[in-house]
Amino acid sequence: MQSSFGMNTASTTIILVGFIFLSISLAVNSLSFKSCQSSPAPDLCIYMGASSNGFVSLMLIFTLLESCITISISAMGCKANCCNSREGGFFK
Repeated sequence: MQSSFGMNTASTTIILVGFIFLSISLAVNSLSFKSCQSSPAPDLCIYMGASSNGFVSLMLIFTLLESCITISISAMGCKANCCNSREGGFFK
């Protein structure tokens, strides 16, 4: 139970780092998308920028869902570990 809690804590930390990287990537994509409108092929640039922003946004949404699941499982595990602890248990 404690190793599961540790892995959920590590996963939450990695999720936060991934969320920060995806947010930065979305901001940089938006800035480069605005600057490429004067390129020789603006239609291709618009398509690539929109699809790139769409994929990054989808990954951001999945990262938020994953963080909700991980935090919920971690909270339930912590609650189960605290409520079911026995003083004279077999595993101590």
